Amino acid sequence: MPFTVPPGSGKRVCIGGGANFIGSHLAKTLKQNGYHVICVDWVQNEFMKPDEFCDEFILGDLRQLSVCIGATKDCVHVYNLTADMGSMGFIESNQSVLTYINTSISINMLEASHRSLR
Repeated sequence: MPFTVPPGSGKRVCIGGGANFIGSHLAKTLKQNGYHVICVDWVQNEFMKPDEFCDEFILGDLRQLSVCIGATKDCVHVYNLTADMGSMGFIESNQSVLTYINTSISINMLEASHRSLR
């Protein structure tokens, strides 16, 4: 069953990690289905311009709660596809740092999503 909303309904959704491969393709699909898509990432998508896959692109660091709160404001859905990663060698030698960063981002996105419901 397709994941659709009535065309032009404009319901706001936020995608953390929206510049990555999966995030940008999810954003593009949601945008084509009538959602107002807000993508947040600390890098630009190197293959697509933001207007090709989202309505708003925020170049921001999701380790900052204020960035998460601003991005998720009035959103009906929030997707967190963010992950600080690297090569296997980098991941193996930085496990605790990456775990801390990725957990912090997840907590911030959860808190911001919760605040958005109020």
